[in-house]
Amino acid sequence: MYIQIIILLLAIVALYFGAEFALEAAEKIGIFFGLSPLVIGLVLIGFGTSLPEFFVSQLACLNGEPEIAMGNIVGSNIANLFLIMGFSGLLAPLYILSQDIRRQIFIHVLLTSILALIIVVIGINPLTTVLLGLFFGFYLWDTFRQMRKQRQLRSLEDEPEEKIEKLEVFVFGKLIVGFVLLYFGGEYLVKSGTEIGRISGIPAYVISAIFVAFGTSFPELVTALIASFKKKNTDLITGNIIGSNIFNVAFVMGSIGIYEVPIRQSYNIELGALAFASLFLVMLVMVKRNFHRFAGVVFLATYGAIIYHWIR
Repeated sequence: MYIQIIILLLAIVALYFGAEFALEAAEKIGIFFGLSPLVIGLVLIGFGTSLPEFFVSQLACLNGEPEIAMGNIVGSNIANLFLIMGFSGLLAPLYILSQDIRRQIFIHVLLTSILALIIVVIGINPLTTVLLGLFFGFYLWDTFRQMRKQRQLRSLEDEPEEKIEKLEVFVFGKLIVGFVLLYFGGEYLVKSGTEIGRISGIPAYVISAIFVAFGTSFPELVTALIASFKKKNTDLITGNIIGSNIFNVAFVMGSIGIYEVPIRQSYNIELGALAFASLFLVMLVMVKRNFHRFAGVVFLATYGAIIYHWIR
């Protein structure tokens, strides 16, 4: 049991550094090819911080543990919103009234509705992959459309863009090392999580939704805490969390549809919580209030209630 816990912790460390290496290399590659900060933030950072969820979910399905994949995706989105965003809101106000963030919030509402439709009606199958793939394509198209608008604004304002003259070989090496750490971190996280659940009698879904999801959400947590403590660029917290949730569902859940994942339990509480978070953020936008202490307390209390629901 203790050995499996140590393996679990080491796997989380590997996932953290894997995401950090892959993310840093991807950002440099993005700047080299002239991608805008919006695309780098929403696409590269959103993709980078969702890589642990992707590797864990793929490996879980390949190993015949679909409950871990579902717990990882759903649990990560809940942890991102209620734990990370809630805790960040206590430390610093999160500005959610900018046009870009408002747009992401409304897209998140739409995706939450699609997620409910999939879990309750459609199921996780190839049709899910097609549906989420179309949504993901729309999301990327909309993001690149915003990039073109930002480029036009920058050209009008004559602001110089950050540019990297050349890419060093070590950048690609760092990207490869990041992917290797993510693969093995995900592999051993699934194995140790499954074994801990078997020994302790805790369902695999609960282990995944709480502990594995927390581990794969670690990059978002670190990013949010650093930005909150510095009390600057806190809009990146909201953008990173919502962007990561969009990737988790549209990209990660879409990718496991090829495995015909069975839905063996009710997800009503989880879906209700995600819908509540989405509508709460929409309400704040409508009344023109940023996400701060009161909202942070509400989200953290909701996260505690969900944890209690899982372990009782």
